[in-house]
Amino acid sequence: MGYDLHIVRRNDWENYEEKSNISLEEWLAYVQSDAELELTNGYQIKIPGVENSFQNVPGFCNWTGHTTKVADDKPWFDYGYGMISSKYPDDETIKKMIAIADKFNGKVQGDDGEFYDENYFLKKTDEFKADKINQVAKKPWWKFW
Repeated sequence: MGYDLHIVRRNDWENYEEKSNISLEEWLAYVQSDAELELTNGYQIKIPGVENSFQNVPGFCNWTGHTTKVADDKPWFDYGYGMISSKYPDDETIKKMIAIADKFNGKVQGDDGEFYDENYFLKKTDEFKADKINQVAKKPWWKFW
C-alpha cells in the first residue's frame, strides 16, 4: 500500500467504467515523445536473500529527468486501469504529472479524491508564509534569534 496520485480524464479515478480512460496506446505514444521518460515495461524487485525478479508491467516507465541524485531512486509512472499513477510523488514529480495531465486533457487526483494543479503550489506557498509569520509573532519582542 501507499499513497498514489493518478493522471485521469474521468471524473473519479475510482470509476473504472467511465469511457474517458487513457488508453495504453495513448500513454505509450506520449512516453515515446517525452525524452525524460524511459519505458521499462516493468521493474526489478530486490529482496535481500532472495533472487531478484522482474515484474512485467506494460507502460511502466522511469522519469529520468527528475533531479534526484541517487540512480536507483528515480520516480516512476505506472499505467493501469486507464490512468497513470505514481506512489508518494514529491513536488517535482507532481509538477511533471500536472504537465502530463495537460497533454491528455486530464487532471491529477489523489487517492482521497483531491485534485492537484498549479493552485496546490500557490496554496502551499501561502501556508508556508503564514507559518513563518506565526513563528515570528510567537517570539518575545526582545528575542532576535
